[in-house]
Amino acid sequence: MIVINVYLKVNPAKRAEYLDFVNDLVVKSRQDLGNIFYDHFESLTEKNTFMIIENWSDEEAVEFHNQTEHLQGFLKNIDQYLLESYMIKVAQTK
Repeated sequence: MIVINVYLKVNPAKRAEYLDFVNDLVVKSRQDLGNIFYDHFESLTEKNTFMIIENWSDEEAVEFHNQTEHLQGFLKNIDQYLLESYMIKVAQTK
C-alpha cells in the first residue's frame, strides 16, 4: 500500500472557496481504481492548515490517479488558495 500525505496552508480569506474546491477532488478520487482511502482533515492546532490523506493499493493506482482530470485540475488551480506551496510526503508499506 502507498500512503500519500499532502499538507496545505490555506489563505483564511479563501477558506470557504477552498473547501468547496477540495471537496470535488475528494469525492472523485475516492472513486479512482485502486483507492483504499482518501480524505481531507483540518489540524486541531493550526487553523486553516489541512491534510489530504491518500491510501492506494499500488504504484499503478497512484499513476492512474495522477493522470485524472480531477487531480490535474486540482494541481493547476490549488495555488490560488494557499499561503505557501503544498508539501507531499509518500510512504510505502509492505
